[in-house]
Amino acid sequence: MTRYLRIMARDPLVARDGRPFGAGQGNRMRSAGWPYPSVVAGSFRTALAKECGRYFDDDTKQELLQIEVAGVLPVVDGELMLPAPHDCVVEEKDKVFTARAARPDETIGTEGGDFPEAGLRPVMLPKEVEEDFKPAEGPAYWPMSHYVDWLTKGSINLHGAGFLKAPLADLRDHVAIEIGTGAAEEGLLFTTAGVVAAALPKFFPGERLGFDRLTDASLTARVDNLPPWAMTLKTWHPLGGERRLAHWEMGDHGDAWKCPENVIAGLRGSKKNVMMTLATPAIFANGWKPGWFDGGERPAGVPPLTLVAVCIPRWKAVSGWAYKRKDHDGGPKAIRRMVPAGGVYFFRSEKDDNSELEKAWLRPVSDGEQARRDGFGLAVWGVW
Repeated sequence: MTRYLRIMARDPLVARDGRPFGAGQGNRMRSAGWPYPSVVAGSFRTALAKECGRYFDDDTKQELLQIEVAGVLPVVDGELMLPAPHDCVVEEKDKVFTARAARPDETIGTEGGDFPEAGLRPVMLPKEVEEDFKPAEGPAYWPMSHYVDWLTKGSINLHGAGFLKAPLADLRDHVAIEIGTGAAEEGLLFTTAGVVAAALPKFFPGERLGFDRLTDASLTARVDNLPPWAMTLKTWHPLGGERRLAHWEMGDHGDAWKCPENVIAGLRGSKKNVMMTLATPAIFANGWKPGWFDGGERPAGVPPLTLVAVCIPRWKAVSGWAYKRKDHDGGPKAIRRMVPAGGVYFFRSEKDDNSELEKAWLRPVSDGEQARRDGFGLAVWGVW
């Protein structure tokens, strides 16, 4: 059974990026900007077990690890918000350019290109873009209604309502005081960074100064494969570091996760050109490239595809803490490289009708069963 979570962040959420922090390691915490999928999955599994009165024995740990958690994504006025796609480039005057895979016969210049393997095309801006073009910062999150236009038409109107900036940072300075002198102890002044997820700043094209205007937001996640003992969840439980509190509740937002009809229609007439955009960071066996291209298990609902081009940001690192391992109890996880959310993959399909990708809408495409269960690599599909 599929259930949906409604999460209200009471406090700014601490989502560390993995760089050292603590005594002798650095006095400034660095934020990842948004909680990673594994953070949300681990917090939910722990909250569920505690709420249902389960003891964390080996059987319970194994059942918890089988739960599939997808998220977490912002919701504003009942509409799902997705990270901006990396193939959308905004000019300083808020003009939008669409980056697309070059045609096989298109000249890319005398400098050539540095690509990881033969046959992969470069992703290029339109030829009318001026040489002194300077990209500007666009909205960080798009409402689903606008995202559909990009996935089916490759166009967007940034002056439309609903776009959001990146979450505001909540910086807090901490200090240890010597009892005898009342002064700060040497070397014990440090800063923590949180993410304000309950109120996200609106994006207004052309605005560069002034106070950000905020809009109320909740968070949503999808859960599958719940154990028989799992009851309905409604509790306060920490999310992320520093035990910052959030309210967890199984409830609505199910409609927000459905594949829009316009996307299904576009995939039906895709003429073999299909693109995949990551809504959450993905973990692939081959770094930037999905392992299911080289004989790995293809995600459910994804037909055979040929990779044409890739448009992704620089990789990020993720680690974490394991509930349980094969040979011993839990411990720190090895550091893995992720493809950040917003990364775009351009494919050539064998079919003209790819509407079956509806089944893969906002489903994980990462390599490895546990990475998929943790919600890494949720993908949306479109045409190019």
